[in-house]
Amino acid sequence: MTQAPAQDRGARSRDAILDTAGALMARYGYAATSISMISAECGLPASSIYWHFGSKDGIYVAVLERARIALLAALPRAEMAGADVAQRLDAFLADVQDAFQRHPHGLKLLLGLGMVQQDASAAAVAEVHRYRDALVAWAHAALCAVFGLDDRPQVADELARFTLRMASGTAVARWFDPSVGLDTGQLHVALLALAAHHDVPVRGTPREGALPRDAADRE
Repeated sequence: MTQAPAQDRGARSRDAILDTAGALMARYGYAATSISMISAECGLPASSIYWHFGSKDGIYVAVLERARIALLAALPRAEMAGADVAQRLDAFLADVQDAFQRHPHGLKLLLGLGMVQQDASAAAVAEVHRYRDALVAWAHAALCAVFGLDDRPQVADELARFTLRMASGTAVARWFDPSVGLDTGQLHVALLALAAHHDVPVRGTPREGALPRDAADRE
């Protein structure tokens, strides 16, 4: 009878530590976040943190893993609705913006560890690589569907990495101004231009010559 309540308390403590550590590391970065800061913020003793995670690296691996799972689950499916490239790209970018707004810590955590990778454990670095690889694979599949690039994987990969670099830049900007959002209007224009540079058909649609949705809304 007592085992289940004890397990529940342990799970709640673990989640509280992860919530606190994730918020602190997203705000201050991996190196600047200490066990004592996490303990003071979540109200649990340092001994409890060490019992659950073993070390600061152990906490970060768990925080990053949870952020990766949550963000990937929130990202749009690879299949995009729309009669033409511009419509599918609009739908894709709107879903991406929504996902990043609902999971603001995800990319910041990934960037934070990437910036101090030389100080992190092998397990933490491996989790960063899993995170990055998963994001690239998702963006590759989604942009293949948007632009019809099943037979041109190298172009899809370039578009995917460009999109993630733009998102990463937004995450960096949020350290200075939390209100900053992903500029989907500029990204829409840039992706169409990059695709056209590789001779991917992007013209001849009902939206040719029109402003992207976000830009039109600002007019």
